[in-house]
Amino acid sequence: MNKKLRLPFYLVLIVPVICLAQSKRPQVLVYGYGVDAYAAALQSSWSNLNTVWVINGDKRVPELTSEMISISSNAGLDAGIWAGLLARTLRQDKPSDSLSAAAKRRINPRIVQNVIDSIVKATPNLTVIEQGQVRSIKKSGKDWQIELADKSRLKVKAVVDASKDAYLYQMAGGAIDSISTREKVSDAYFQSVFSGELFRTGVAVGDRNGRAFTLPLPGLIPADDSNLFLTQRTPVVQHLLANNEEDIPLLMHVGQAVGAAAAYAAFFKTTSDKLDVRDVQGELLKYGARLMPFSDVAIEDPSFSAIQRVGATGILVGRTDEVGRVYFDSDKAVTAAEIKPILNQLFSRSQIWFVDHADVDTLTLSDVFSYIKFVGQRGNELEGHVQKNWKRRFHFEDEYDEKRIATRKYVAVLLDAYCGPFSVKVGLNGTIQR
Repeated sequence: MNKKLRLPFYLVLIVPVICLAQSKRPQVLVYGYGVDAYAAALQSSWSNLNTVWVINGDKRVPELTSEMISISSNAGLDAGIWAGLLARTLRQDKPSDSLSAAAKRRINPRIVQNVIDSIVKATPNLTVIEQGQVRSIKKSGKDWQIELADKSRLKVKAVVDASKDAYLYQMAGGAIDSISTREKVSDAYFQSVFSGELFRTGVAVGDRNGRAFTLPLPGLIPADDSNLFLTQRTPVVQHLLANNEEDIPLLMHVGQAVGAAAAYAAFFKTTSDKLDVRDVQGELLKYGARLMPFSDVAIEDPSFSAIQRVGATGILVGRTDEVGRVYFDSDKAVTAAEIKPILNQLFSRSQIWFVDHADVDTLTLSDVFSYIKFVGQRGNELEGHVQKNWKRRFHFEDEYDEKRIATRKYVAVLLDAYCGPFSVKVGLNGTIQR
């Protein structure tokens, strides 16, 4: 989120429910025992929101802590909290695509249990209520008033219902067959993810029968302004679930995205219909999530975040192969024609540059510098700054040469660094709001 959300809050210790009155007032409540509840609670607390996780079962995340399993879904798409957990099961602190692939082949329940317990214990702002149950939930002004089975009461700004039966949603008066989100995600969306504008709001990646996708934020948030968020019971997620262990990566990603959205609404004391897409996406990127399903750009790649941001603008979209996997093609050359339409929407001065450079086809680095200086109003010191940081900051492997053909990686990283296209707002429907 923005800089305000990164300001430190007083920390809240993980304490039993009897000590809740002594802690800082909770702002977000997460209900559920599964992987989506875990990810939502963790992300909300990492976003500096005092979060209460009510676990309505005997065990945390039983999908991962009950028996030995193997997962093949989401190959090359694991990220965020999920990738971090996988790395920790192999006693590594920094996640990578190779670690995720290795860890998923044989997931040991005892090791996962220990890792989850240690992560939760070390997470500030998170209060966990084991084997908890909600007795009632109702609106109290702009807040949610929640009473637990032991008659303790909580008042929060946002609620995440990660239960399998949408228990809190139904208790609050909603019918399970009438759950709706701000945007209905149709089957057509999954056939060609980059054809419309919704992909710009992507917050959770996955694959469906091998076909990669990113779930748009408006497909995961409530249609009303209640701030009662759901995870697996939203229509689009229900449509994608296979009801087995292969669902775990997607549910982890969905939980993290919904946790970030709920945290945003609670922190800014606003409602889900007023979420800032780029702020939510930025917060997710801060914690290693993927916005775009580029399976050829590893999460440990130094250019990962820049490519994710530029991909989310639509300047450089992915290539989908015959089976549905999506590639960024980092080393492919870039033409003026392919980036012109979106850049012209993002920056008012862009159209003039393209008119003045109508003869440019395949871009060189010199062309990119010319564009950045004109649109970003940079001086002639730009080339020297890029050359100085070519390897040190940007981690480019080739030698610096202004006559070099501009690859997709070069264009993404340089535009991200000097023009900031991701900072241009988009609406919840994905339209650019310059």
